[in-house]
Amino acid sequence: MVKARLFDFKKFVVFVFCLHALLGCADELSRTLDRSEDVVTSNVEIAALEDDQVTEKDNETFFEEPVVLPVHLGPLLAPQKKEATNASSYSIGSYFPVLSDDAVASDSAVSASSSQSQPQPLLEKAEPWSPAIVPFLDAPIESKPAGGFPKPDALSKSSKKEVVPAKILAVDVHPKMPRIAILIDDLGYNRHGMDSSLMLPVEVALAILPSTPFAMETALTAQKQKRITLLHAPMENQRELKLGPGGLYAKMTEHELKATLSKDLDGLPGIQGVNNHMGSLLTTKADSMKWVMETLKGRSLFFIDSLTSPKSVAKKTAQEYGLETVSRDVFLDNIRTEQAIDKQFSRLLKLARLHGSALAIGHPYPETMAYLKKRLNHLEQDGVRLVRLSDLLTASPSVLAPSEQ
Repeated sequence: MVKARLFDFKKFVVFVFCLHALLGCADELSRTLDRSEDVVTSNVEIAALEDDQVTEKDNETFFEEPVVLPVHLGPLLAPQKKEATNASSYSIGSYFPVLSDDAVASDSAVSASSSQSQPQPLLEKAEPWSPAIVPFLDAPIESKPAGGFPKPDALSKSSKKEVVPAKILAVDVHPKMPRIAILIDDLGYNRHGMDSSLMLPVEVALAILPSTPFAMETALTAQKQKRITLLHAPMENQRELKLGPGGLYAKMTEHELKATLSKDLDGLPGIQGVNNHMGSLLTTKADSMKWVMETLKGRSLFFIDSLTSPKSVAKKTAQEYGLETVSRDVFLDNIRTEQAIDKQFSRLLKLARLHGSALAIGHPYPETMAYLKKRLNHLEQDGVRLVRLSDLLTASPSVLAPSEQ
């Protein structure tokens, strides 16, 4: 029983499998028929297209109809017949056709016949360009003035009178470099001071004390160097310090003072001027200063006011007598240290920049000589120029009557 059922089940499975196979064959057959219909349809369309192409080839008038352009735009261009070529085989001639003379003639005939039937072109016919002619205008006739036209000579003279040179302003003048002058006092007692002073630049002036051991030698050597030398005239001071030989005192009469001063001047060759040694008392005495200036004026010498007293009348008196004069601005070495001397030298430069020039007085101390020997070689860096003492002198016309002189 079990075997019979098993046999029936097998039959059923075989039947189902065969049925499934038949259904698959039916589907495949329907797909094949659909493909054959598509092929037939495409062949029919291709044939129709070929018929259309043949029709277009037969109707060549469609391609040969010329394009009509306005006359001013040039000759007519006959369209080129399209040839079946590959995409990669285009030639330049297909884009830029070359027209022969016959083609141009035929195109012009066609355009003439077709211009009657064609509508009016949108663009107007261009006319040849011609330049505009501007008429020349005659110069206006000027009426002659009543006095007649001026002569050329008169015009040249009037033009010369009108030319006025421009004024020179302060900004147009190049500023002068500040100047400094240096005077070394108290020379004559010390050889070392004499030697070190004579080794300084020749612009540095020397003031020599009269009747001192090295006075003559210092004056002669300085004269050979063409260096300016002065008589360092000893004058009475308020502290009653000793003056040494050739001193000038306030109690002296006019004759005594002038005689002593003349003797001091005669003892030094090449003297060009005088300045006071000490003199804080004598330079405040108007009469004594008048006698001094009268003596110097007779010898054409200048006077330097060492300005040992703020009440000094020496410079004022020298100006009254018309002498060249200048007063001291800075003492370099009241304190004999390099730091103090450098401070005073910086003050000298500041005054020179402020006023244009400044005068410093120093002494033949070793500290001063060493500093000046080193410092005077670098003045260019400070923008200041070392000049001779005579370059700083100023002269004023004498204000005294001849009888007073």
